Amino acid sequence: MKIFIDGFGVVAHSIVRKLIEKHSLPTSSLFVNTYDSQENLLFRKYLDQVGIPYVIGNYDDLYEEINQFKPDYFFSLYGRRIIPKGILQIVKKKSINLHPSLLPEYKGCFSCPWVILNYEKFTGITIHEIVDKVDSGDILFQKKITLQGDETAFSLYHKLVGLFVSNFDEFFYSLVSQKIIPIKMSVGGKYYSRKVPYSGYIDINWSIKKVEAFIRAMDFPPHKGAILKQAKMESEINSIQEFLRLTQ
Repeated sequence: MKIFIDGFGVVAHSIVRKLIEKHSLPTSSLFVNTYDSQENLLFRKYLDQVGIPYVIGNYDDLYEEINQFKPDYFFSLYGRRIIPKGILQIVKKKSINLHPSLLPEYKGCFSCPWVILNYEKFTGITIHEIVDKVDSGDILFQKKITLQGDETAFSLYHKLVGLFVSNFDEFFYSLVSQKIIPIKMSVGGKYYSRKVPYSGYIDINWSIKKVEAFIRAMDFPPHKGAILKQAKMESEINSIQEFLRLTQ
């Protein structure tokens, strides 16, 4: 079995480790396209350590290399690229994406902040087939969780990461033993682009409830939190109490 992976960060790091240590895949059966960023450094160090071949590249330049590898499966493990149709056609069996929401809701990016901003009571994870249209392929696995009232984008992101990692073994065993029955993705669901909600700024005309939710939705260290703009000054707001102190 050969698996091609487009992977980033802790999800890719954890799942690639599982493939080797729990599912006994040799490093030669994996090929990775990853990312050159500080947030991805630990994953790249791991790939170097265990000797998994990887590249950091544009798919226009990788077609022949992937074609020669002849993958049975493709996994997008928190990958940040749209996969060209030509690459998908190389894969012998299935191309699979891990998405941090209950699709078809919250397609695209930044699902965690928007789930909080929309006062959702539930969210979860979806593993689905990759097709031409983003986040639209058949559903292979889903898991639902209840949101806590004090959830931040940071805490929710890592909770969903944990769900993917803890459920991957069950999913992978079912996948390779052909026990998964795909479920057609239902229509609908809003798409969210890779843009910070409201450009990161608090609108003082919002209700206190929305301001409080926005502060939690923008809480993702080390990135900048919610910003309050007053006159010529901008303040990073970390709590509703701080917002009230500056505006009342």
